Amino acid sequence: MFNRFYILFKNIINTLFTKSFVAIINFLVLIISAKYLGVVSRGEISILLLNIAIVQIVNEVYTGYSLVYFITKFNLVKIIKTGFVFTILVCTISNTVLFILGKQITNFILLSFICNILVVLNTFNCVIILAKEKIKLYNFLSFLQPLLLLLGLFIQTYIRQVGTFEAYIYPMLGSFIVAWIFSTYFVIVIFKNDDDKKEYESKAIFINGFYCQAANLLFILSNRFSYYLLDDNSQVGLYSSACSLAESLLLVNNAISPILLTRISNGGNNKENALLTLTLSKVSLVMCVIGYFIFWLLPESFYLKLFGGGFAGIKHYILVYAPAVLCIGFFGIISNYYSAVGKLIYNLRANFAGFILSIASMPFLIKNFGIEGAAISAFIAYFIVLCFSTMYFFKLNKINISAVFQLKNDIIRVKKLFLAK
Repeated sequence: MFNRFYILFKNIINTLFTKSFVAIINFLVLIISAKYLGVVSRGEISILLLNIAIVQIVNEVYTGYSLVYFITKFNLVKIIKTGFVFTILVCTISNTVLFILGKQITNFILLSFICNILVVLNTFNCVIILAKEKIKLYNFLSFLQPLLLLLGLFIQTYIRQVGTFEAYIYPMLGSFIVAWIFSTYFVIVIFKNDDDKKEYESKAIFINGFYCQAANLLFILSNRFSYYLLDDNSQVGLYSSACSLAESLLLVNNAISPILLTRISNGGNNKENALLTLTLSKVSLVMCVIGYFIFWLLPESFYLKLFGGGFAGIKHYILVYAPAVLCIGFFGIISNYYSAVGKLIYNLRANFAGFILSIASMPFLIKNFGIEGAAISAFIAYFIVLCFSTMYFFKLNKINISAVFQLKNDIIRVKKLFLAK
């Protein structure tokens, strides 16, 4: 038991360091793009990333992290071949729909399409690498792409003096080309050693993936759909930047989630893992609260010095949106637990409830309160998701609600992670 805790702890720490560096890199990307490209370009970047996220979510019905559950059980070569064909098909159809709806960035439609394919294929490769518990390799690939994006953005803005949306999209494209080449090479090495006699059943993968990605799509749209409703790209740029900063509170959550997902997928569901999930959810929430107070203590002048005068009021919007992030800090771990045990229907139900309330309140709140309204609607959604996810979790694992307040047991579990040898 102690050996398992030690491996889990070691992987969490390694991933935490990687996620920390990635968070710093993404923060620098945000600062450079905001300060040197302006609030309008930040709005265009946010729309681009939202479009890519939507297409990626649809595609990951097959190629997403819910696939981790099947990769160790099914024929890997057949999984990869089907995933590649599915990616080309879905990306083509999805981008065509976005073009018809007029949601693509003008003059960059082809580049957006290519970025979409590369993002999805690279993520698909990383899912396979994670499922095989190649944690160091997974962390390296997670670090490589944002680092290349930062270097490219630096060259575009500081050296070439480009001050438009082009300064971001070309480095993004280049970073994913390199990341995809690396990840593809390692996946080829992995499937050469895989047992090709394993069975394969696409129906189970698609059903599981549909539950997972439908839940993810509803989760993202519960907040990001407001980008389409805000008055202009400058408002989108201001609000999306505030969201990005607030969501940096999820650093610990993002480090814990993939490791817990892999561990439970390979180790099976039991009461011990369920209680560990609850403990790690509370750890994640506490770290988010600490980060929230740091944001609160920093003066507005600090944020304006980083981002420029066009981002006046960003501290206020960070603090208004942050309560929604605190909710994610807790239920985000539990959501990954559902993915690991193949109970994705619970994520879908919870996110559906949150989405319905958010989408119903969003137009009214944005019309009357602008950016604040968008943040409030996100909090409504994620608070509802928190309530439903937690309720299902306790019921599924037959855990009493009092376990939330059993801090002594949490300390014991955390000590096991730190002291196991």
